[in-house]
Amino acid sequence: MNNIYYFAAYTDSGCLVGCDHEHATVVSATACISCAGGYPIAVDNGVLRALNDVEEAEFQEAMYGSQEVVRRETADYSLLVRVHWKPLG
Repeated sequence: MNNIYYFAAYTDSGCLVGCDHEHATVVSATACISCAGGYPIAVDNGVLRALNDVEEAEFQEAMYGSQEVVRRETADYSLLVRVHWKPLG
């Protein structure tokens, strides 16, 4: 059985520094990020690892909100607008 948790990390003077929590979710670890450049790290059975694609998507959603893509087409051209939305509060 996998024992996975996450922590909020950043680097300082070449050292990996992180919160002292064992967050159950990527979203919870993201909420614990306290400085620019912070990033959640996964700990899988005691071994640090990068986030997988699903976990990375959870981080992006928690950090930056929905990235809805809106397409508007006319007879002459197509316009693609990326909308970044993050709820207030």
